[in-house]
Amino acid sequence: MGRRQRSQEKGTILVSQRLTGGFRLSNRRWYPWVFLLLCTVFLLLAYELGGRQLKIEWVVSVLGGAGGLTTFLYSQHLQETRLFTELFHVFNERYDRLNQRLNELASSAGTGLSTDSQQLLMDYFNLCAEEYLYFRSGYIDDDVWRSWTRGMRVYAQVPVIREIWERELASGSYYGFSLQELEKS
Repeated sequence: MGRRQRSQEKGTILVSQRLTGGFRLSNRRWYPWVFLLLCTVFLLLAYELGGRQLKIEWVVSVLGGAGGLTTFLYSQHLQETRLFTELFHVFNERYDRLNQRLNELASSAGTGLSTDSQQLLMDYFNLCAEEYLYFRSGYIDDDVWRSWTRGMRVYAQVPVIREIWERELASGSYYGFSLQELEKS
């Protein structure tokens, strides 16, 4: 299996995540349009409230306000991008440490798994659940999550791994993650 990219969470849900429904790396391209829209709306509002006259003070205030709000939203996006990048690297490193042994286990999956193999699977299941937690909280880009779930599906198709995974998930200690999440993505 190829290399999968990973990530991890911290902090609170950021303002623009609440506005957009989740983090998307591609949101960056919208900020010039947001500025233009805000300027237009604010200028029209100032024009109407000013008795159909535009005073230079209002224009400057409107442009400053629209610029300030756009800058705030863009800086939020930059913070989210930094957090995403950090999570991505942390999850990827954790996965890289497991990858070779997971592939060996998947290709030789017999009925009796050693204690080390079972611990390896628990580490992998925890990693997947943590990724899901951060995705569900809006910190992981949709495209990245879909990529990760494709990798998870490979292991979930191995009968002995799936059996242990289902048993573990039944305990309810994986942040709401379920194997059905793999089919949704």
